[in-house]
Amino acid sequence: MIPHPRSDVLNEFSQQTIFFPSFRFAYSQLQKAVETTELRQTASCAFLIGRSGSGKSRLCELFRDSFGPVHEEPDEDGIHKIIPALYCLVPAPVTIKGFCLTLLKQLGQYSPHSNVHELNNLLVARLKTCKVRVLIFDEIQRLLRPDAEKTRDGTLDWVVALLSLCHLPIILCGTEQCSALLKDNAPFARRFCYVANLEYFQYEELASSEFHLTLEGLDRELYRLANLSGEEHLQDLSIKVPLYVASIGNLEYIRQIIYEALSICLRRSTSTPTLKRSDFVDACRCLLLPLNLAKSANPFTVPLSHSLSLIEKYEDEKTYLRTHPTRGGKPA
Repeated sequence: MIPHPRSDVLNEFSQQTIFFPSFRFAYSQLQKAVETTELRQTASCAFLIGRSGSGKSRLCELFRDSFGPVHEEPDEDGIHKIIPALYCLVPAPVTIKGFCLTLLKQLGQYSPHSNVHELNNLLVARLKTCKVRVLIFDEIQRLLRPDAEKTRDGTLDWVVALLSLCHLPIILCGTEQCSALLKDNAPFARRFCYVANLEYFQYEELASSEFHLTLEGLDRELYRLANLSGEEHLQDLSIKVPLYVASIGNLEYIRQIIYEALSICLRRSTSTPTLKRSDFVDACRCLLLPLNLAKSANPFTVPLSHSLSLIEKYEDEKTYLRTHPTRGGKPA
């Protein structure tokens, strides 16, 4: 078992977030939705779209936390729970009643036997009582599942009606398929004027690239929190390239590999831990890496030249599929 101080280092590192340019822009779009709503007194909402592992949920959680913690406030009617920002996962299967019950449960009230009309009225009242300033709905792509086909349009109409009733901004978060929701429902799309997309990192060796800046920032936090010694750094080609091969730029997998390598490093009983490249080799041995371009090979044991050729091939295929969206093949 890792001693307590080392556990603290790992826990604190896992909480670190690097605001690379796209992430910072997406965060600012959520801020604009809240600021515009409060200034205009009309709900102006935001839609955060991106592939799984691109950092959407982390951004939403950071945004929720920026409003302060849940707390209690006394007034003439008693003591009330104050929830400045309400974050919830879209229920599955997606129904209006399921949505209402999920939100009400987080607001401290649960009425499973009430009808939809009663639940909706109760929800609007509780949102006011709890002084909620913003609603954040994650995993909105569940509306696009086949089992939600019959309830999709009704649920979207309910979201628009909720905006009119409570005058609160709603942040929706989902995968890239959710772009269809903005194209196929004009009244719904009109309310979601602040849109941001988070993508996987592209591989670039430039020090100004988002991939490099993120690794540089994480490296800085690694060395600061763990007081590491040594000359291995995340932004070095010898680590940067295999990290990309292992993850194709998926932020979640990148962080997972770095976390595991740090954990292995801290397990060595030395007063001043030294991060070694072998720590990343060992990290990839124990992790499932479904996006690994090297397939069954450990990306940290693949020669650099071959790793770069794997990345180049992947980027070529990605470009081809982007320019030939109706064709399923790969470049000849």
